[in-house]
Amino acid sequence: MTSGPEAESSPHDETFAELVRRIQIGDQTAIHAFHSMFLPGIEFLLRRKLERPEIAAAAARVLTAAVQEIETSPRAQVVNLSQLVTRTIHGMFPAAMPNVEPRVADALTENLANSVLADRTSLEREILRRYYVLGESPDEIRIHLRVSSRAIKQAIAGARADFRGKMQRSESA
Repeated sequence: MTSGPEAESSPHDETFAELVRRIQIGDQTAIHAFHSMFLPGIEFLLRRKLERPEIAAAAARVLTAAVQEIETSPRAQVVNLSQLVTRTIHGMFPAAMPNVEPRVADALTENLANSVLADRTSLEREILRRYYVLGESPDEIRIHLRVSSRAIKQAIAGARADFRGKMQRSESA
């Protein structure tokens, strides 16, 4: 949590801090909640990075590695879950070889992501870019873009829900 006249505590930040604390003490419900929260984003990033549609095993390895890192982190240390997951993915799966042709499923996923982004304002797109691509924390985004924590949370949650819905519709079609 930050302080100062513009500081604003986000329920999102507090939820993540509590989730980290519970994972650190071995709470299996918290580990399951972490998996549920981050699995869609991890799968999306892995599909793009690995350029293949079947990534369940890779996503499970990322989640396991992230949980292990959380469990072994000092209790007083602040853990930025988004940055941790991004760092874990990049560490486990170095950049794909250039000149690899994207597969059809990757093109579909990219089209869905692009359609979600097209429906967003320029500010929401910048929030999403900073959060998902650069791995910035909501607090860093709030400071850089001078937006409320609530606006950040709404942009991320709205885009996630929209992407999930579009992905489910495309899979059932």
